[in-house]
Amino acid sequence: MSVEDRADRRIWLRRLRWRLRGSWQPPAFAALTAAEAVLIALLPFAGDRAPEPIGALLIATFFNLLAVAIAAPLLGRLLRRGDPSLPRGVARDRGGVIALLAVLAALFAGSLAHRPALVAEQRALRDQARAARDFFARRAPTSVRGDLRRLVTWKIGPGVYRTCLPGPDPNRSLCVIVEADSSPPTVTLDRSQEPN
Repeated sequence: MSVEDRADRRIWLRRLRWRLRGSWQPPAFAALTAAEAVLIALLPFAGDRAPEPIGALLIATFFNLLAVAIAAPLLGRLLRRGDPSLPRGVARDRGGVIALLAVLAALFAGSLAHRPALVAEQRALRDQARAARDFFARRAPTSVRGDLRRLVTWKIGPGVYRTCLPGPDPNRSLCVIVEADSSPPTVTLDRSQEPN
Protein backbone atom coordinates (compact mmCIF):
# COMPACT_ATOMS: atom_id res chain seq x y z
CA MET A 1 0.00 0.00 0.00
CA SER A 2 1.45 3.28 -1.08
CA VAL A 3 1.83 6.37 1.07
CA GLU A 4 -0.90 8.13 -0.91
CA ASP A 5 -3.30 5.21 -0.38
CA ARG A 6 -2.63 5.27 3.37
CA ALA A 7 -3.19 9.02 3.46
CA ASP A 8 -6.46 8.65 1.52
CA ARG A 9 -7.57 5.90 3.86
CA ARG A 10 -6.79 8.05 6.93
CA ILE A 11 -8.75 10.95 5.45
CA TRP A 12 -11.64 8.62 4.63
CA LEU A 13 -11.61 7.17 8.17
CA ARG A 14 -11.46 10.67 9.66
CA ARG A 15 -14.45 11.73 7.57
CA LEU A 16 -16.37 8.58 8.54
CA ARG A 17 -15.60 9.20 12.21
CA TRP A 18 -16.79 12.82 11.86
CA ARG A 19 -19.94 11.62 10.09
CA LEU A 20 -20.68 9.16 12.86
CA ARG A 21 -20.02 11.83 15.48
CA GLY A 22 -21.74 14.71 13.82
CA SER A 23 -24.48 13.50 11.53
CA TRP A 24 -27.29 12.22 13.71
CA GLN A 25 -29.95 14.66 12.57
CA PRO A 26 -31.16 12.88 9.37
CA PRO A 27 -31.66 9.44 10.96
CA ALA A 28 -33.12 11.05 14.09
CA PHE A 29 -35.51 13.07 11.92
CA ALA A 30 -36.75 9.92 10.16
CA ALA A 31 -37.04 7.79 13.31
CA LEU A 32 -38.63 10.47 15.48
CA THR A 33 -41.08 11.52 12.76
CA ALA A 34 -42.29 7.91 12.51
CA ALA A 35 -42.51 7.61 16.31
CA GLU A 36 -44.41 10.90 16.60
CA ALA A 37 -46.84 9.89 13.83
CA VAL A 38 -47.66 6.71 15.77
CA LEU A 39 -48.02 8.72 18.98
CA ILE A 40 -50.36 11.26 17.33
CA ALA A 41 -52.44 8.50 15.71
CA LEU A 42 -52.82 6.57 18.97
CA LEU A 43 -52.95 9.43 21.46
CA PRO A 44 -53.85 12.77 19.83
CA PHE A 45 -52.79 15.98 21.55
CA ALA A 46 -55.83 17.98 20.35
CA GLY A 47 -59.30 17.44 18.93
CA ASP A 48 -61.94 14.90 19.75
CA ARG A 49 -60.54 11.98 17.74
CA ALA A 50 -57.27 10.71 16.33
CA PRO A 51 -56.26 11.74 12.81
CA GLU A 52 -55.76 9.23 10.03
CA PRO A 53 -52.20 7.79 9.83
CA ILE A 54 -51.28 10.00 6.84
CA GLY A 55 -52.55 13.07 8.68
CA ALA A 56 -50.57 12.10 11.77
CA LEU A 57 -47.44 11.69 9.64
CA LEU A 58 -47.97 15.12 8.06
CA ILE A 59 -48.42 16.76 11.48
CA ALA A 60 -45.27 15.11 12.84
CA THR A 61 -43.29 16.06 9.75
CA PHE A 62 -44.45 19.68 9.99
CA PHE A 63 -43.41 20.01 13.64
CA ASN A 64 -40.05 18.37 12.99
CA LEU A 65 -39.33 20.56 9.97
CA LEU A 66 -40.02 23.63 12.12
CA ALA A 67 -37.66 22.29 14.79
CA VAL A 68 -34.87 21.63 12.29
CA ALA A 69 -35.32 24.93 10.45
CA ILE A 70 -35.75 27.26 13.42
CA ALA A 71 -34.51 25.65 16.63
CA ALA A 72 -31.51 23.70 15.28
CA PRO A 73 -29.44 26.78 14.27
CA LEU A 74 -30.21 28.55 17.55
CA LEU A 75 -29.30 25.51 19.65
CA GLY A 76 -26.19 25.02 17.52
CA ARG A 77 -25.05 28.54 18.39
CA LEU A 78 -25.63 27.88 22.08
CA LEU A 79 -23.64 24.65 21.89
CA ARG A 80 -20.75 26.47 20.17
CA ARG A 81 -20.75 29.11 22.90
CA GLY A 82 -20.25 26.34 25.43
CA ASP A 83 -17.59 24.60 23.31
CA PRO A 84 -16.01 26.91 20.67
CA SER A 85 -13.88 24.04 19.31
CA LEU A 86 -17.06 22.28 18.12
CA PRO A 87 -17.41 22.56 14.32
CA ARG A 88 -20.40 24.62 13.21
CA GLY A 89 -21.98 21.71 11.28
CA VAL A 90 -21.65 19.32 14.22
CA ALA A 91 -23.12 21.91 16.60
CA ARG A 92 -26.09 22.52 14.32
CA ASP A 93 -26.61 18.78 13.88
CA ARG A 94 -26.61 18.22 17.64
CA GLY A 95 -28.92 21.19 18.09
CA GLY A 96 -31.27 19.63 15.55
CA VAL A 97 -31.32 16.32 17.41
CA ILE A 98 -32.02 18.13 20.68
CA ALA A 99 -34.84 20.10 19.01
CA LEU A 100 -36.33 16.90 17.54
CA LEU A 101 -36.25 15.22 20.96
CA ALA A 102 -37.91 18.31 22.46
CA VAL A 103 -40.72 18.07 19.87
CA LEU A 104 -41.27 14.41 20.80
CA ALA A 105 -41.35 15.30 24.51
CA ALA A 106 -43.78 18.18 23.89
CA LEU A 107 -46.10 16.00 21.81
CA PHE A 108 -46.03 13.27 24.46
CA ALA A 109 -46.77 15.78 27.25
CA GLY A 110 -49.57 17.35 25.17
CA SER A 111 -51.04 13.94 24.45
CA LEU A 112 -51.05 13.01 28.13
CA ALA A 113 -52.56 16.36 29.11
CA HIS A 114 -55.29 16.01 26.44
CA ARG A 115 -56.12 12.39 27.33
CA PRO A 116 -58.86 13.20 29.92
CA ALA A 117 -60.68 15.47 27.44
CA LEU A 118 -60.45 12.78 24.74
CA VAL A 119 -61.82 10.12 27.09
CA ALA A 120 -64.68 12.43 28.12
CA GLU A 121 -65.50 13.10 24.46
CA GLN A 122 -65.52 9.38 23.64
CA ARG A 123 -67.77 8.72 26.65
CA ALA A 124 -70.17 11.47 25.53
CA LEU A 125 -70.22 10.03 22.00
CA ARG A 126 -71.04 6.54 23.37
CA ASP A 127 -73.73 7.92 25.68
CA GLN A 128 -75.42 9.88 22.92
CA ALA A 129 -75.27 6.87 20.56
CA ARG A 130 -76.93 4.67 23.23
CA ALA A 131 -79.63 7.32 23.84
CA ALA A 132 -80.27 7.71 20.09
CA ARG A 133 -80.48 3.92 19.60
CA ASP A 134 -82.94 3.64 22.50
CA PHE A 135 -85.05 6.45 21.01
CA PHE A 136 -85.08 4.86 17.55
CA ALA A 137 -85.84 1.40 18.96
CA ARG A 138 -88.90 2.76 20.79
CA ARG A 139 -90.24 5.46 18.47
CA ALA A 140 -89.01 4.88 14.92
CA PRO A 141 -91.50 3.41 12.46
CA THR A 142 -90.75 -0.21 11.61
CA SER A 143 -90.10 0.73 7.97
CA VAL A 144 -87.27 3.01 9.07
CA ARG A 145 -86.03 1.13 12.16
CA GLY A 146 -83.97 -1.35 10.14
CA ASP A 147 -80.40 -1.75 11.27
CA LEU A 148 -79.62 0.47 14.25
CA ARG A 149 -75.89 -0.05 13.64
CA ARG A 150 -76.12 2.26 10.58
CA LEU A 151 -76.53 5.42 12.64
CA VAL A 152 -74.69 8.47 11.31
CA THR A 153 -73.62 11.06 13.88
CA TRP A 154 -72.46 14.63 13.41
CA LYS A 155 -71.18 16.76 16.27
CA ILE A 156 -73.00 20.09 16.20
CA GLY A 157 -71.22 21.66 19.16
CA PRO A 158 -69.80 20.82 22.58
CA GLY A 159 -71.91 17.96 23.93
CA VAL A 160 -74.57 18.31 21.18
CA TYR A 161 -74.92 15.72 18.41
CA ARG A 162 -77.24 15.10 15.47
CA THR A 163 -77.74 11.38 14.88
CA CYS A 164 -79.62 10.06 11.88
CA LEU A 165 -81.02 6.66 11.01
CA PRO A 166 -81.01 6.22 7.23
CA GLY A 167 -84.29 5.03 5.76
CA PRO A 168 -85.22 3.38 2.47
CA ASP A 169 -84.98 6.78 0.69
CA PRO A 170 -81.28 7.85 0.63
CA ASN A 171 -82.33 11.53 0.70
CA ARG A 172 -84.38 11.22 3.89
CA SER A 173 -83.38 10.07 7.36
CA LEU A 174 -84.98 10.00 10.76
CA CYS A 175 -82.82 12.31 12.88
CA VAL A 176 -82.57 13.32 16.52
CA ILE A 177 -80.66 16.00 18.40
CA VAL A 178 -78.91 14.56 21.45
CA GLU A 179 -77.57 16.72 24.25
CA ALA A 180 -75.03 14.48 25.95
CA ASP A 181 -74.11 16.97 28.69
CA SER A 182 -77.21 16.14 30.72
CA SER A 183 -77.62 12.85 32.56
CA PRO A 184 -79.37 11.00 31.03
CA PRO A 185 -78.83 12.57 27.60
CA THR A 186 -81.75 14.61 26.24
CA VAL A 187 -83.09 13.36 22.89
CA THR A 188 -85.25 15.58 20.67
CA LEU A 189 -86.70 14.59 17.30
CA ASP A 190 -85.33 16.77 14.49
CA ARG A 191 -88.02 17.83 12.03
CA SER A 192 -85.52 18.04 9.21
CA GLN A 193 -85.13 14.71 7.46
CA GLU A 194 -81.99 15.73 5.63
CA PRO A 195 -79.25 13.12 6.23
CA ASN A 196 -75.97 14.07 7.92
